[in-house]
Amino acid sequence: MNVLRFAGPFAFLAAVPISYGWSVSAPFAVPAALLFLLLIASYLPEPEAAKSTLHRFLPILYIPLQLAVIVWALHQVSVERNGVAGFLSLALATGVCTGVFGVLAAHEMVHSRVRWQHLLGTAMLTAMSYRHFRIAHVYGHHRHAATIRDPATARLGESFYAFFGRTLRQQLAEAWQFEKHRVRRWALPFLYNRVHRDIALMLSIYAALWFSFGWRAAVFLACESLAAIAVLELFNYAAHYGLSRRDGERMTAHHSWNSPGASNLLIFNMGRHSHHHRSPALAFDGLTAAPGAPVLPGGYAGAILLALVPPLWRAVIHPRLGCPATQGRESVYGDSSRPAAATP
Repeated sequence: MNVLRFAGPFAFLAAVPISYGWSVSAPFAVPAALLFLLLIASYLPEPEAAKSTLHRFLPILYIPLQLAVIVWALHQVSVERNGVAGFLSLALATGVCTGVFGVLAAHEMVHSRVRWQHLLGTAMLTAMSYRHFRIAHVYGHHRHAATIRDPATARLGESFYAFFGRTLRQQLAEAWQFEKHRVRRWALPFLYNRVHRDIALMLSIYAALWFSFGWRAAVFLACESLAAIAVLELFNYAAHYGLSRRDGERMTAHHSWNSPGASNLLIFNMGRHSHHHRSPALAFDGLTAAPGAPVLPGGYAGAILLALVPPLWRAVIHPRLGCPATQGRESVYGDSSRPAAATP
């Protein structure tokens, strides 16, 4: 069964309710096991396999299962009182699965030209309170990646923590500006702006959870969303850190960091990030390695662990960019007076 190559996300998702049933603190082990396996797998060769038409259905299948686990978790925290450890373990494990596998499946769907698939991806983003990502990513990031105009590209010297605060507000602003321009000639443009609708919908969802299931359910969704968004933005932080291209310059393989090895079997081939940027509409199973592209040491798992400790991140990544490892001054992304980082 060639399709079982990408069974890892389903196994980790199933581990959340199974481990919680064994012990309310056991889900804490799920994110740790996932990072460890991704790290090890990045050093293992990826086995060759023939393409299967079933591959394209895996993200479609994964999203309803992830949504079901989130709904189950919301019910658990609303009816059980298992203390702070049980609450946080479930929020963290569910959020990490959402931020890794759920986002990658949603990412596949929002790039689809099929309307119902796009809606499925949007449903997944709704479950992590990040609906505007479908606008900012497709119409912003894919146009401006690795340039000063992209809020989702980390600049040389910028820590993840500075990047996280900046990208959250700037991606939302970017999506709002795009929508404002899109509906500017329509009657009642305020009502047709999707960002306005997203905000209204999310407020309604949180209010409904609070009044129907209690404050614990609403807080759980917020915590699960925060964990998922943090994981997503850690991916974004590493994906183009320190790489830049001039306005009008073609996006090439060396403008994206890639993740090697068998770890791609766990992340729907998103480690082949350079190919994705060259062919955004291409399904994940068609992505191939890009010779000459910069490679993250330890793959995305290694990058996430390094990014959480900025001095260590700079010490490891900066030499690969051809700059001093001790360079620690953070750049201000929105300040056009500062030069963008050089490509390695």
